[in-house]
Amino acid sequence: MLIRMISDIHSNLQALEAVLTDPPGKEADRTFCLGDIVGYGADPSMCIERVRSECEIVVLGNHDAGVAERVPLDRFNKEGATAIRWTRSVLIQNEKDWLSQLPYYTEYEDFFLCHSYPADPESWTYVLRRNHALESMSVRQGYISLIGHTHLPGCWMEDGNYTEASKGDFSKVRIVNVGSVGQPRDRDSRAAYLLIDTEARTWEHRRVEYSIDDAAARIRDAALPSVLWERLYVGF
Repeated sequence: MLIRMISDIHSNLQALEAVLTDPPGKEADRTFCLGDIVGYGADPSMCIERVRSECEIVVLGNHDAGVAERVPLDRFNKEGATAIRWTRSVLIQNEKDWLSQLPYYTEYEDFFLCHSYPADPESWTYVLRRNHALESMSVRQGYISLIGHTHLPGCWMEDGNYTEASKGDFSKVRIVNVGSVGQPRDRDSRAAYLLIDTEARTWEHRRVEYSIDDAAARIRDAALPSVLWERLYVGF
């Protein structure tokens, strides 16, 4: 089975559509989303609609939780909080209700799916250090964790080492960060997602070009903070 894993869309419809139409990903049997559908970008409703129609499994991201008022705004930086307030103002109640009901985590076969920190998904901790990776492996023994949140595609091995390899197998990998569809931060401005072949036990990070100009224009038109469109061009 081929699974397409997406995360951190952040209301970037142009990036999301590019990912959903990328030919290798279109062959996927299932699509799962690891959260942060909204925040930062200017098309939250359309991104929610596309995720609801395409994804069989969706977990909660911290920006989704902020919009749903499950996380206080003081947990976000100034620009993030501004985007969350704006997003609340443009979503209809049904969309906010859907976000509010998303789970913090779920399991699928031997995969543990959450937005941020497998050891404690509700803490929104960033897995950026070896100790966080090892703690997550200890808490989720027997699982391969799939996460987003940092916007940095990469993998943590069972010995706690980190790799930015673009593809590999699951023989020693225990945590895979799928990267960000709509707000990459690894200095590669292309949209990121992950493909998993459950039979071959392999994974592949995919990058897709999209119209950054169009996404940036939408953010400017919404009068959101300029940093939210400027950083799209540099992937950071």
